[in-house]
Amino acid sequence: MRSALAVFFTLLFIPCLATAQIQLPPVASPIKKIPIAVAVLKAKGDLSVYGKNFTDVLKNDLTNAALFDVRQVNILFSSSFEDIDFEYLDAQKTRYLVSGNFDVSPREVSYDLIVYDVPSRQERMRRRYVASPRHIRNVVHKFAGELMRELTGLDGFFDSEIVFVRRDGHGSDLFIMDYDGHNAKRLTNHGSSVLSPDCSPDGSQVVFTSDRSWDHDVYLLNFKATRLPAEGKRITRGIHLDNSPSWSPDGSRVAFSRNGDIYIASSSGEILKRLTKSPAIDISPTWSPDSRKIAFVSDRAGAPNIYVISSEGGRAVRITSEGYNTDPVWSPSPLVNRIAFVKVKKSEADIYSVGPDGRGQQRLTSSGRNEHPSWSPDGHYITFSSKRLGKRQIYIMYLNGENKLPLSRGKNDSFSTWCVK
Repeated sequence: MRSALAVFFTLLFIPCLATAQIQLPPVASPIKKIPIAVAVLKAKGDLSVYGKNFTDVLKNDLTNAALFDVRQVNILFSSSFEDIDFEYLDAQKTRYLVSGNFDVSPREVSYDLIVYDVPSRQERMRRRYVASPRHIRNVVHKFAGELMRELTGLDGFFDSEIVFVRRDGHGSDLFIMDYDGHNAKRLTNHGSSVLSPDCSPDGSQVVFTSDRSWDHDVYLLNFKATRLPAEGKRITRGIHLDNSPSWSPDGSRVAFSRNGDIYIASSSGEILKRLTKSPAIDISPTWSPDSRKIAFVSDRAGAPNIYVISSEGGRAVRITSEGYNTDPVWSPSPLVNRIAFVKVKKSEADIYSVGPDGRGQQRLTSSGRNEHPSWSPDGHYITFSSKRLGKRQIYIMYLNGENKLPLSRGKNDSFSTWCVK
């Protein structure tokens, strides 16, 4: 069985009111979206482009969140209560209105924003932001996160970043982009087979595998404190096949696969524990939110399936069946407590999720070839790679499979991992 390790590895990676909030639906239930209108902001002076940029980014953020029915309001409202036509909004069945003013000085833009609860005619929240023109997108993402937290209780993901693998004719390397696909830049200069990035819990480092040094090794890159692009630090050595690293939730340990068994190492690469010792091939570990368990892929029953084991070792429990099951990733939210994974059947590859006890399996995608899921920092959203529109790109969806939207703009992007800013 060990002689098939290289083949298995290759196949694995090819295939002001009270702050009442909405009740989020169960995993398999459809979303009842919140009707919200985003008005064109009123400018003090003839500089409406700053208002349009703000509202365009905000509408995109709220649409990507899947929880909002974003309405276009072609009426110019200011933040003044007297200027708002609530009867018009009632007729549109709008629950909330985002309105406000902005002003531009030579070096900065200031925004005064109010969110109204339309049925009650009262303010729900008020915010003021001041930023340079080139940081307007950051201001919008911050406001969108605060708005989402106020209305839903979720922290949102708008100010997060996504690290991913981009492949071209010279090999593959890591890139990083804002969650919405903007501001993409190169992180590494390997030009080789770079795979399986995983961002540290604090968002400052990423572990990944590369065959830059002939065999596959685990590398660590502190991209917040390094001139980019960079090689990163090689933290595993020796003639081994090391792959699929995964950070523990506290950022102190990294689980990975070495020669077909699961190991746990310190962030510097010191081996702390060999978790599995099996004639089968064990790969792709992922930690539970409390660090007590690890899910991984094993072919010990024949075809690859997902297993769960204590992070201290012991007996592994199989939680999937049928097909070729791979790429597990555990939601960081204890409330969600789901494992997303890829199930391959014939020529189809789709994202599924399942409880850690194997119950409640749900299919999340059904079009194109869909692989490499990754959870958002709040554990309610999933990115994945798909060729549904011809090019392999990074997509986002809600945890129940709704609201699938493309994020990246490359021709061959895959292996995404979310990073907090």
